[in-house]
Amino acid sequence: MKKHIAISGLAALTGVVVLGLSGCATPVAKPAFYPNAHYQYVGPAQAQADAQACANLAQQSEVGAVNKVDAGRAAAAGAAGVGTAGVVGSLLSGHKPDLKNIAAGAAAIGAGGAAATAAGQSVGGSSLYRQFVQQCLAERGYQVIGWH
Repeated sequence: MKKHIAISGLAALTGVVVLGLSGCATPVAKPAFYPNAHYQYVGPAQAQADAQACANLAQQSEVGAVNKVDAGRAAAAGAAGVGTAGVVGSLLSGHKPDLKNIAAGAAAIGAGGAAATAAGQSVGGSSLYRQFVQQCLAERGYQVIGWH
């Protein structure tokens, strides 16, 4: 019975962490436009539509593939950190580490971290991605002064 409760608790904790990580990626970085003559002519709605078109181009380019590799690396690092923390925490509390549950939790958290990282980077997390979008917008007549 205790084992069932421990696994259910781990599943609940994993769900909360995955939702939390996904929430971190929710605020989408968007380019901030300088209101030059082109921006004033087309208006903010068209500027946002052009920014989305440039973001789509970036996702389809080699830049999008680089972001996916970066997301995988970040997820692996996060999962390794969670696994290490689980083992150390068990040892410090005087318990034998339950490697099966620790590994399951680390894998779930790593997967959630990968999704959150990929979502964040695919929209503007990496500097290479932002540079791509900024160049695309510059070619369309916009001036990007930052990201928000």
